[in-house]
Amino acid sequence: IISLDGSAGSMTFVRNGRFALNHHAGFFEVKKDTEKLIDPQFFALFYEARLKEAGVSEGSKTLSLKKLYSMDFEIPPYDIQQKIMSKVRSLLIARKKIEKIINRVALLKEKALSTDYHTYQAKDIPISEILNCLSGNSGLTEEYLYSRMQDVAERKYRILTASTDPKSSRYIHRCKHPKDSNKMIAVVEERPVIHVVRIGKAGTVTYFDKGNYTITENAYLLYLKDSLKYEVNLKWLMYTLMSTFNEYSNVAEYGTWNKTAFFKNVKIGIPVFDEQSQVVEAYNELENLEKKLVEINSKINQIFTRQITSTFS
Repeated sequence: IISLDGSAGSMTFVRNGRFALNHHAGFFEVKKDTEKLIDPQFFALFYEARLKEAGVSEGSKTLSLKKLYSMDFEIPPYDIQQKIMSKVRSLLIARKKIEKIINRVALLKEKALSTDYHTYQAKDIPISEILNCLSGNSGLTEEYLYSRMQDVAERKYRILTASTDPKSSRYIHRCKHPKDSNKMIAVVEERPVIHVVRIGKAGTVTYFDKGNYTITENAYLLYLKDSLKYEVNLKWLMYTLMSTFNEYSNVAEYGTWNKTAFFKNVKIGIPVFDEQSQVVEAYNELENLEKKLVEINSKINQIFTRQITSTFS
């Protein structure tokens, strides 16, 4: 089965059974008298990357029948295909089991967030009474950062962008604002923060421990108000509102997160701090397990990649 738009080129091998497809997908079937030419499972595994690359990006990736029928494939002899499949089938079985466990962990994460709390500090509290929001520094580009390399100060700030990969962060000393030399770039100091992507993967959130941060115009930083009269675990708040953050995002390809509507409309009940902490602990354990499983899955995929390289080199 092959996806024809969205995740165009992605393939899933189905050995048998009955199924129906909508217009977003299609399926390959080995023609009669060519069964000894191509193993469909081999094709699904080793030619998926080629078909993904063939997707044409126009709003979203698409694969047309015209494009598919115009493609040629160099296929190794059938006995070589079978030899390769005999080596990787055990890995396929392992990968399938791991993916099932990952899906199960995802369900458990949802369950952890649907906890029935016993005692509340307060209910229906506007999020605007709990969080402050730091908007991005317009013009904080790669070029500008390079031009300010000579700036030296006592404290460095981690620059957060629209990237959802925390490892991609860079650091900068506090410098003049790119668009107004009479003021300094906006920062958050010595606080844990929720990083919210404003554009791109809008509404995606990441928690960062206590530290010093600044941001580009493609993100927001949320942090607890100083005057807050409730005990709130910021990580608990992020976990609890994860789906809500997503709800306030435009679903278009270059959608944006609607900060104004989020702060105007969202209200939340605040359980006692101990109950918040229990949820955070359970969720963290599940996330750590999920991370380990994803790493194992990644190693299995690397083995496939090496097999592909050795097969077609």
